[in-house]
Amino acid sequence: MLKGSMLLHRITRYLTSRQHLAGTGLALVGAGLVLADPVGPAGAVLVVGFYLLGAAAVQRNPAIRRFGYDPKDVLKALRQEISAVSGRVPPEVIARIQRIELTIRSEILPRLDCLPPGSLELYLIERTARDYLPMAVDTYLRLPSGYVSSGPASQGWTPLQVLLDELDLLDAQMRRVADIVHHADMDRLLAHRRFLNDRFSRVDASR
Repeated sequence: MLKGSMLLHRITRYLTSRQHLAGTGLALVGAGLVLADPVGPAGAVLVVGFYLLGAAAVQRNPAIRRFGYDPKDVLKALRQEISAVSGRVPPEVIARIQRIELTIRSEILPRLDCLPPGSLELYLIERTARDYLPMAVDTYLRLPSGYVSSGPASQGWTPLQVLLDELDLLDAQMRRVADIVHHADMDRLLAHRRFLNDRFSRVDASR
C-alpha cells in the first residue's frame, strides 16, 4: 500500500514537473508539424523525439534527482506552516511543530546523503513536512471552536490531546530518522579511522 502511494506520488510529481511540461510543449509542436505535413507512422516517432528533446533540455536539480524532492521545499513548507498557524493554536502545539522543524532543519536535511535513494525515511521526511503535519493541524483548526474547547469527545480524548499525540508521533519519527543519519555519520567516521590505522600500520611495517 505504501509502495503504491509512493509510486503514485512520484508519477504525479513528474507529470507536474518542468521536464514533462517542456517535453509536452515540444511534442505538441511536433504534432502540429505532422498534421501540417503528414508523414505516416514516422510522425509518431517525430512527436516522441520532440518530447524527449524538450524533457532533456530542462536541467533537473541534482538534489531533486538524488532525493526525489528539493530539500529547500521541505524547509519552506515547515516555515510556512509555522507562520500560518501562529496565534491560531495553543502554545504547546507551536512548540511541537517548532521542535519537528528544528530536527528536520538542523539534523536531517544537512545530512540527507546519509540516507539511501528511495528509502522510506526520505519519503517520510517530505510527507511529514508537506502532508502529515499540515493535515493534522488543519483538521484540528476546522473543528468548531465550541467543540475544541469542550471536554473529552471521542473515547475520552479532547481534540487538543489528539493533535498533540499526532505531533508527538511525527516528532518521534523524525527523531528516529535523525538517529539513522547520526549512526551513518558515526559508521563513516569509524570506517575512516580503520582506514587510517591500516594505512599507517603498513607504513610502520615497511620501515
